[in-house]
Amino acid sequence: MQRQRVTSANERELVGRVLRHLGLPVAVEVERFFRYFRRVADLRYASQLQCQRYVGGQSARRALLTAIELGRWVQRAPRQLYGEVMASSQIGELLMDDLRYAPQERLEVLALDAKHQVIDRQTVFVGTLDSCPVHPREIFRLAVMTGAAALVVAHNHPSGLAEPSPNDLQFMRRLAQCGRLMGIPVLDGFVIGLHTYFSLREAGILPLKQGANKSEGLKSD
Repeated sequence: MQRQRVTSANERELVGRVLRHLGLPVAVEVERFFRYFRRVADLRYASQLQCQRYVGGQSARRALLTAIELGRWVQRAPRQLYGEVMASSQIGELLMDDLRYAPQERLEVLALDAKHQVIDRQTVFVGTLDSCPVHPREIFRLAVMTGAAALVVAHNHPSGLAEPSPNDLQFMRRLAQCGRLMGIPVLDGFVIGLHTYFSLREAGILPLKQGANKSEGLKSD
């Protein structure tokens, strides 16, 4: 079965298709759904009372809301990257899938082994809409606990712009300096926007050049 994304152009059709499978009269129920929720995406911000009024004691309507919530969870679930060795461009694209629509700033860390295979991935911090204060110790605690030989760090910009701020660059340089002292190099740092990403490695900022081994970098495309 071919996967079909929900868009503003086809969401009524897709909701109707689910309602048909639930045994509800499609025309009437589609109108009811979009009377309570102008768009499928509005369900994310709907109150419990609003959902209860829409359901109106009808279990099939509750099943529809549950199905939509399950689909949203699948969309948000982070992709497992364990064991893979990838170029910066591949990591950037995969992280975009997971972070581009996040409403708050999230900072994620990928822990790599000596062969640059991913051995762990964790969200270290979830911040406010426009700030993500985090200390290097939280990041290197993960590195030590997992036995990481190197790290890749990424965070999203809810504004949708992938250009790193001066604070982003200052933080990443500080992080890279800590990594060099600990012998756990930071190989790349990503800023994830809505339509693109910024890689500090691709920009020549990471890994740190002074005293760094050329073999530290991720493989190039």
